[in-house]
Amino acid sequence: MDKINLKAPAKINLFLKVKDKRPDGYHNIDSLMQAVSLYDELILEKSNDIELYCTGLDGVKVKDNLAYKSARLIAEMSYFPGVRITLKKNIPTGAGLAGGSSDAAFVIRGLIKLYDLYLDKDELVRRVSLLGADIPLFLGRGQARVTGIGDIIEDYFLPLNYKVLVVKPPFSVNTSEAYQWLENYREGEHFPKNSEDLFLMEKRLTGSRFVHFANLFFNDFEEVVFSRYPQLQKIKQTLKNEGAFCAGMAGSGSAVFGLFPITCDLEKKAGKLFDNQIRVFLCKPVLLVPES
Repeated sequence: MDKINLKAPAKINLFLKVKDKRPDGYHNIDSLMQAVSLYDELILEKSNDIELYCTGLDGVKVKDNLAYKSARLIAEMSYFPGVRITLKKNIPTGAGLAGGSSDAAFVIRGLIKLYDLYLDKDELVRRVSLLGADIPLFLGRGQARVTGIGDIIEDYFLPLNYKVLVVKPPFSVNTSEAYQWLENYREGEHFPKNSEDLFLMEKRLTGSRFVHFANLFFNDFEEVVFSRYPQLQKIKQTLKNEGAFCAGMAGSGSAVFGLFPITCDLEKKAGKLFDNQIRVFLCKPVLLVPES
């Protein structure tokens, strides 16, 4: 095999709790994440050097791109001659959808297959977590409860029979700034409200039990981000009004998603809910084959 084509999915945070800040500057989190069928496209070809060619992403230097960085990281862990990476970006950036982390994970997946590499799994997860906190999710099933800085992955088994509408407004939210807003807010002795019932959630949910817990899902970033970007709160409310049994922000934003019953006819009305400056993606939850 000299060439491999891959599709790297986005993710949403069904819930997201931001916990304490660690001495290394990272925050511990507790989040339930789900991969969805909004994909970047990757082609990996054997080469004698590590190269990246990207379309759909402006203003990011090659050496700063996570896809390139992940290839360099694997070169440190296991020898291979090189790889030519062609990346077509479809997942919006600055949206909390982890497109860059997904690209990085699928470059790693591709390199393992192209060159039949053996990598120590624990060492791989430890190192890629420092590169991008969401990368380990995409090396697994794409459906997990994620703790630590994103490096502790616990498989959850959730339904796939619903639709996901991802809405991206014409602006982005800087993740570092969002963490700072949240820290400042909490220093004023304000704490986002959330449900402790989620910490008793079963690892395997079907049907009505999933919908029950979906009503409790929250995102700690929402209060501070919505206060600065009221349009996001309006998008969330629109999704709820249209029948979403759960709606929330992806990561620190700016994308907002809604979960809809499989019977909901979103295909006809999805593009009519928002103005032309807002991008709308009709998706479904997906499972990935874990990288062993």
